[in-house]
Amino acid sequence: MSAYFPKLRFQPLFIGLLTAGAATMIYASAPAATPQPEPNADLRSAFREAVRDAKISDELDPAYVLLGVAETAQKQNLPQIAADAATAFADLIKRATAKALKVGGDATQDTLDQLVDLRFMARTANLPLPQAALDDAMTSLFPPVSKAVQHKVDTAESWDEKLQHADELADLQASATQILKDDLAHELGAAFDLKTAQLETLAGKAEDAAERTRMTEALAKSRQSRSERVADASANNINVVAALMQGQADQSIDAGSRVPSEVDVPEELAAGTRSCIETGFSGKQDATFVRSLQLNCINSGRLPSPNRCSTANLAFLCYDAVPGGEKMTYVYRGTPEELYFQRKCSPDKVMKADAVPQSGASFRTANTTLGFTCAPPG
Repeated sequence: MSAYFPKLRFQPLFIGLLTAGAATMIYASAPAATPQPEPNADLRSAFREAVRDAKISDELDPAYVLLGVAETAQKQNLPQIAADAATAFADLIKRATAKALKVGGDATQDTLDQLVDLRFMARTANLPLPQAALDDAMTSLFPPVSKAVQHKVDTAESWDEKLQHADELADLQASATQILKDDLAHELGAAFDLKTAQLETLAGKAEDAAERTRMTEALAKSRQSRSERVADASANNINVVAALMQGQADQSIDAGSRVPSEVDVPEELAAGTRSCIETGFSGKQDATFVRSLQLNCINSGRLPSPNRCSTANLAFLCYDAVPGGEKMTYVYRGTPEELYFQRKCSPDKVMKADAVPQSGASFRTANTTLGFTCAPPG
């Protein structure tokens, strides 16, 4: 299982597409008699070729190109190409997933490995439809892959082979943790615990004392390694890695200026830039905390606003406590934050969109008044 970090298979094409504007400028400076290229010709050509390849294939190679095209089109303010590329990507993901489930075996796990890679890329690019398509696909693939690995544990001839396959369950759990699939991670963790408990029973039946000791120590090492991998995956989850990658991209574009990194802000702000947050206080505002709110807001790519958050296209509202008050996060449909807060906001903290007045929601805590609004750019 290729857990943790993406392979960035589409990056060479992506970089080439981003430089298309520079090529256009060179052509524009040529003599008037020189034919002018079609605007965004390289991007449109890459899009047409990728869509053509995707339509005749159920392999995932075109998916990397489509994702690069969608991200580049989004950056170049070409929403139709971005939407069409995202749609073609989602269709290909469905076909590839159906094939993997039908073929089974190693093909299922290989496909899941690639989907994990693609999920990081889609999150970094802030592409909602590809993220949703990948989440649905991985929800379908994790269980059969887990079942197949557990079967390997049960049928392996030697104890050491059984433990090796149990470690594969730990890798799966770490991958699910890193992409914020908490329910799947919990199930995979339970499967690992079950299989290692069975291996512990087998180890206790070994007649040779030295062999029992070796097996017990190997089990302890495996369990400790699992805990470390899951902790590392949680600390370097998909939001944090995406922020790191985006920060590196910003620095490569303008090495002379320091672009605020989403790594410097809380996780719920690093999940995307499209949510809007209203913070209220029940007493005197703490100046240091307010300055921290302002700094986190700006560093996340949002802006402080004198107005209330918009209720247009609202998916739901998420309440949470803050020192000396409360905050309300407005989560909008079709944004990365919608996927994030669906997992992170507990049901008791959610207010459905149809229950939110057009003028904005009210704080739940008594005597709390609005003190600061952090709004999406634009």
